[in-house]
Formats: sequence, C-alpha cells, structure tokens
Amino acid sequence: MPAQSLFFRLLSSEQAEWRRPDGGIRRGALSELAAETAGARQILVAPGEAIMLNPVTVPSRKRATWARAIPYALEDQLVEDIEALHFVLGNAPEGDRLPVAIVNHSALRAWLDMCHQTGIAPAAVIPDILLVPWQEGDWSVLLEDRRAVVRVGRWAGFATERDTLGLLLDRTLIEAGADRPQRLRIWGRNAAQLSEPALADIERHIETEPVEALPLFASAFQSGAALNLLQGPYGRQNHWGRWLRPWRTAAALAGSCLLVQGVTTLYQHERLQRELVMLGAEMERVYKNAVPESTRIVNPKVQMEAHLRELRPNTATAGTFLELLDRGAQPVTNFQDVILRGFSYRDGQLDLSLQGGNPAALDQLRQQLNQQPGLHAEMRTTQREGQIESKVILKKAAS
Repeated sequence: MPAQSLFFRLLSSEQAEWRRPDGGIRRGALSELAAETAGARQILVAPGEAIMLNPVTVPSRKRATWARAIPYALEDQLVEDIEALHFVLGNAPEGDRLPVAIVNHSALRAWLDMCHQTGIAPAAVIPDILLVPWQEGDWSVLLEDRRAVVRVGRWAGFATERDTLGLLLDRTLIEAGADRPQRLRIWGRNAAQLSEPALADIERHIETEPVEALPLFASAFQSGAALNLLQGPYGRQNHWGRWLRPWRTAAALAGSCLLVQGVTTLYQHERLQRELVMLGAEMERVYKNAVPESTRIVNPKVQMEAHLRELRPNTATAGTFLELLDRGAQPVTNFQDVILRGFSYRDGQLDLSLQGGNPAALDQLRQQLNQQPGLHAEMRTTQREGQIESKVILKKAAS
C-alpha cells in the first residue's frame, strides 16, 4: 500500500503547519511534524512569492538540451544571475510552450536544510500557486489573512500580499486581453471580502469548502502533473541531504529572513519588470535621467529595478510606489506628443518629469489623473528653448 501524502508548509525556521492524517490542521515545531508524520510521503508546499512561473518556447526537439538552453533563453528577463537560480522544467510541453518554474538556490537550500535538520525528507516541493484548483476558462483565488494566491492558467499565476492584489489583478487582466476569465472561483474564510474594482464585470463563485489552504492544496495535487522543484541537483537520487550539509549553518541563519522577507523579492522584481515595460522605448532615456551617475547601461530595465530595490525601505512603500506609477503612467501613454523623461519617489509622492505636448493636452492629462478615485495630481508647466516641460506630482488623496 503506497504511503499517504502529507502536505506541510514552513512558517519559520523552526515552525510549520501541516495537515494531519485525520484531515485536521496543526501548527507546531518541525520536530513535532517529523515525529507525527514518520512513514508518510511528505510534500512541502513552497510559497509562490519566491517562485517565478514562466513558460518558454521549446528551444529544440531534444529534451537533453533544454536544461542548458532554457536559462540562457530567459536570462534577459531575470534580475539575478542565472547561476544563482534553479530552473525546474515541466515533464512535457503544451504545444510549443514548456512550463518552467524558477527559484533562488539559497531559498530552496534553506527550506530543505530546515527539514533535514529534524529528519524530514520531502518527496516533493510544489509551488502553492500550482496547488490551487483550476479549470479552463476560470481563474482561481485563495485568500488568506495577509496574502493571496492566484492561479490564472495551468502553469501560470502569482502570490502576493493582500494590499497589492487589486493592482496585480488589474495588470494581469490587461495582459490577458481576449483571454479574460469567464468566472472567478474564490476560496478562504474572507472570500466574500474580495471586492477589487478590476473584477467588477467577472462572475464570482465563492467556494465554501475547504476553507483552509492545506486541504485545498491536497485536493488539487496530481503527482504526475505537478512541477516538483526537486530536480537536477536536488533530485532524491542525488542524496540532497548529504550534499546540503556544508550549507547547514548559513542556511539556518538565513532561513527566517528568507521566509518572512526574502520570499517577496522575486515577486517584486517581476512586478517592477512589468511596469517598466510600459515605458517601452523611453526606458533608456528615463534611466539616464534618473541615474545620471551611471556610465555603463547594459540593460536599463534590470538596472532600474536594482536601483528601485535599493530605494524601497519596506513593503508598504513599495505598494504605494507601484500603485502611483501604474496609475500615473497609463494616462501619459494616451498622449503621443508627451514624453516621460524621468521620475522620482519619496515619502508617498511620485514626481513625473514630462516633455512636449501643448497646454490643452496637458490640461486634459491633468484632468484624467485627478479623475482617478483616491489620486491627487498637481502639474507645473514651464517653457524652455521652445519646449514645454512639465512636472506632475502624484499623491494618494486624503481620505
């Protein structure tokens, strides 16, 4: 008789949450988890904030070449060096697209080492995004106390904090275009509270069972159709426990930080990357104005993300910055004669430096900005050497 699968996730370097064989949910020390689940097939649920899902076009018909070719095919879309990242490939392509998951080696090593120290040997490590039930034509959302997990396709989705959920749903809906979902399925104790404006015209179906995350993940798990992060050097045939031993001390010290703070890093990089794409051909010009001390520009998108990351003191600031940038950049793109030359952010205020246009167009732009609920915009315009230059100041409106 095959061993029963037991799903668990890490809460800190010493604490975990797991689903007991009787279906109950328990939280406690990793040592308790190890004692209670001995003999079970342990499945570690990985936080989606630390994982990027990015299907790619199959580089060739020879699967043996994929593991080497795919990291380089994605290199321009990634902030970190590909040597620091672990690339997980799907079993088979769908059409000409192959599912790919990307996770930082240090994060995966830390998770596995925490388990190894208490005698836990996961049979698989699965992103929580891909454990939310999904079917063609639907999008699925799991709401927890402070986070949300969203699955928008068989191999696509994201996890984020609740205060940035609306922004990311709106952006994902725009990117979906004609492939917008017909229905939104929502799980969680607070499912009825999901009221993002971007979803106003989409049918919603609130699922009453299960309300806890781990039973939901267990119900959707299909062993042969999951992206297991334990591939390559982390495969069970490589005896990862022995291989990880030299990293144990460093990983243990870094574990809590990676789980509490570091797991959002890849998500933030991905979201900033999408926002910067909106600037298109203007990006290099923006970067030169925003970072004049930089003398070598290789990839302005990636370099700008690195500078923005240095400027972000906390998650709340990042959420305000992204919201203001998203809501301010969209109206600017409606005016072809107006060029975004640079921007800066400090203390809840985003300043946009614009060039071009005419007084009537700029006044119309100011009106469009101020018509957005919760947004306050000011515009100052000067004329220099025959060119109109404007500074737009964006803040959240006082409630």
